[in-house]
Order: sequence, then structure tokens, then C-alpha cells
Amino acid sequence: MLNFQFLNAFFLDAVAVQELVSVRQPGTIIGPISRFLGRFYNMLFDLINNSVSVGALGLAIIVFTLIVKTVLIPLMVNQQKSSTKMQMFQPEMNRIRDKYKDKKDQMSQQRMALEMQDFQKKNGISMLGGCLPLLAQLPIFYAMFYIFQNAYMHIDVVGQNYVDIANVILQIPETLRMEAFAPFAQEFVNSYENVDIIKNEGFDLARVNDIVMLINYLKIDDWHQILITLGSAGDALQPLLEMKNNTETFLTISLISAPVLSGPGILVPIAAGGSTFLQSKITMATTPMPSEPGNPAAAMTKSMLYVMPIMMGFFTMSMPAGLGLYWTVSNLFGLVQSLILKKVFSNKYAKKEAV
Repeated sequence: MLNFQFLNAFFLDAVAVQELVSVRQPGTIIGPISRFLGRFYNMLFDLINNSVSVGALGLAIIVFTLIVKTVLIPLMVNQQKSSTKMQMFQPEMNRIRDKYKDKKDQMSQQRMALEMQDFQKKNGISMLGGCLPLLAQLPIFYAMFYIFQNAYMHIDVVGQNYVDIANVILQIPETLRMEAFAPFAQEFVNSYENVDIIKNEGFDLARVNDIVMLINYLKIDDWHQILITLGSAGDALQPLLEMKNNTETFLTISLISAPVLSGPGILVPIAAGGSTFLQSKITMATTPMPSEPGNPAAAMTKSMLYVMPIMMGFFTMSMPAGLGLYWTVSNLFGLVQSLILKKVFSNKYAKKEAV
């Protein structure tokens, strides 16, 4: 069940940015993670925003990602350590498999699995080591989706900007306001008609909370049409929308909405998919697979090398572009980590073998 907080419409001028309504809320597990990471990201954004006037949101995402990847270095170390050991002991592991190559009965397969487990345990090889970094990043990735989707809920500067825009919109004569915003408001309601807050409270262009949610929904092209309709009545919105654009864009790409594929936004899914391919390629190179022909695990791994990049490219087309930026930077930093750690552990175990 989704839980929502809705502010009283009679206190429009006293709206607190941190209490603004979000149409979509994370669940009980991801919710605390989103709130914690949201506060941390907001603090990081404020520090960067005090130094730069444009692109602070994107720069904060990059710095945030590097911090997250740095915190996860111990897991990456364990992953690469286990992968390097697997490479070193691959001949011995293949000999165990070869011993049972022609024995397909269940008892023989169980003995092979037990013998392989004993060998891996004796030599400090962890099959879960390669999964832990990914598992640790999944809740972070999911939480970041909500942060970027509802940036006004987590980033004070964005939230205050939306409130200021909403209050200016409320000063526009009702007839003109309805003419300019009602078509987009109807699209918004149709998109979220099954969400509790829309079903229970309805939607009203006379309430600042509803207008703030609509502002988060509107795209750049929508604003162009709205300003044309408003004419001179929209002049007061111009500086606030310029601030909104400067805050939310990075390299001309809006980070809080799905990328526009007809312009520079197409680079987001391309970068997300391409970096996923490179990361998967490096992972395959540093994680040996069984060499026997027709092995299902090896076949699946090779197919995922191409399937995962396509999936991530497709997903980031419909997600906030900030999430695509986060994923790309995370992949590239992880790739560099993998190469460095591979070299470190390869040299380390090579020296041990030489002794």
C-alpha cells in the first residue's frame, strides 16, 4: 500500500518543500534508503551548486556515484580476489569436471558439486563474491530512481523553485490558467488515475500541491506551448523557468525526465548500454567459465553480454536521464576498478606461485 502526505490547500503560502507530495513513493524497504540517499545527495548538490551556476545536478550525480563506488570498494576487492583465484585454479577445477564428464547420473553430479565446493572452500574461492557488488548496488539504483523521478522531493533548491513557479501560476487569472494548463493536467491525471492520491483527492489547478506535481510532469516542449498561450501573463514565469532549466540540465539534457531521443538525450541510453557492455566484457575476461562445449552456464553468460546492454539502453529510455548518467558513471568507474584490481591480484598470486 502506498502512503502519501497531502498538505491542506488553505495553507498555500506556508508549504514546506520537504513535505511536498510525490505521486509515486518507494516501499517500506527502499523508502528509508531513498530518504537517506536523498538527504546526502541534497547536501552534496548544495555544496556544488554554491560553486557552479549550471550543471550542478549532473556534477553532483557524478561525485555521488564516485562516493558510492568508493564505499563499495571492499566488495569489489573480494570479487576480484575470488575471480583471480578462479583463474589461477581453473586447470584443477577443470580436472574435477573432466573426472565426471561422462557421468550424468544424479549421484555423480552431486559428488562433483561437493568436490568442487570443497576445493573452492580450501582455496578461498567464493562463488558469491562476484554477486555481492551487484546485489549491494541494486537497492541504491532503485532508490536513485525515486530521487531523480521526484527531485523536488529530495533537493531543496528544486523543490523551492517548483513552489515559486506554482505560486506565480496561481496569480494568473483562472480562465487563462485553465486554458494554458488544463490539457496537460488532464494528461497527468489520466497517467496517474489509479494512484490513491488522485483517486481520493482529485486534481485542482487552484491547489499549489497539485500544481507542483504537474510542474514535475511537464516537459520542455509543454512549457513552450504554455507560454505561447499565456502571452504576457507568463512573463513572471520566465526567470523561474530559466532557473529550473539551469538547475535540472546537464550538457543540455534534462536529468529529471526521460531523455528526448531526437536530440542529445539519445546519448544517455547509448552511454548506459555501451558502458554496460564494456563492464560485462571485462567481467567475462576476469571470471573464467567452464570450457566444455555446450555448457549452459557459459552459453548464458555469453548471451547476457549482449542482452544486458540492450536491456539497460531500453530501460534508460523511459527513466529519468539522471539515472542513466548514474549508471554510466558507475559502470565506467567499476571498469577501471576491475582492471586495477585484476592487475594487483594477478601480480600478487603470480609471485606466490613463483616462490
